[in-house]
Amino acid sequence: MNAMVLRRVWGLAVVALLGGCANRPDPYMGSPTRGQMLSHFDLALEARGHVIFGELDDFRRVSAELAELEPARDLPAEILLQLGPMRWEARLGARARTPEDAARAGAEIARTCGDCHAANDVPLADRFTLGGPPPAGTTGRHMAGLAWASRLLWDGLVGPSDRTWYTGAEGLRELGALPEGIRPLLPPGDFDVAGARLRQLAERGTLARDTDMRVDVLAEAWKVCADCHVRLR
Repeated sequence: MNAMVLRRVWGLAVVALLGGCANRPDPYMGSPTRGQMLSHFDLALEARGHVIFGELDDFRRVSAELAELEPARDLPAEILLQLGPMRWEARLGARARTPEDAARAGAEIARTCGDCHAANDVPLADRFTLGGPPPAGTTGRHMAGLAWASRLLWDGLVGPSDRTWYTGAEGLRELGALPEGIRPLLPPGDFDVAGARLRQLAERGTLARDTDMRVDVLAEAWKVCADCHVRLR
């Protein structure tokens, strides 16, 4: 299986998976706050995808859009106060020079979303669909499982939600890192190193009790993903 075919197979699996548990907030419904939230959510989700695939230019572009997004009219003052930290992190993301910078910025943006939800008592975490990883058996299913676990870690920060975070960390640990099907596509040694790093991060994730540690775990996990995808391309 060459790299182009693998990306296509995995991409289809991930699209199907995320379409089934998108965890998107409720529709706009005429509320300025909800409309602002949806705009932020969609841009942050798009930025997340670019981080994972190591698409640095696209990540910078979407981060700039997020940073420059104007507040909706009639947005409550308590929401306006929370936009500053998010826009600051997005500006840093727009200047990311490396996939590592992008991964850190993406995880920090997720943190600011969670901080806002917690400060304003937004019950977003209760709406998350945890689901489960696809059945094992193929490279595409395994990679979709990794995407599922990564998404739950992100959701755990955005919620914020302990339950969602730990489900993602446990899922990543149970998957046991990378599928054997991509071993021949990576330089010698890279497969084992990346797999060992993901297993280590999964263990750290199951022990992460505070947001700082969770941001570190997510950013480093995304860096592993991005490095692997760049090599496969």
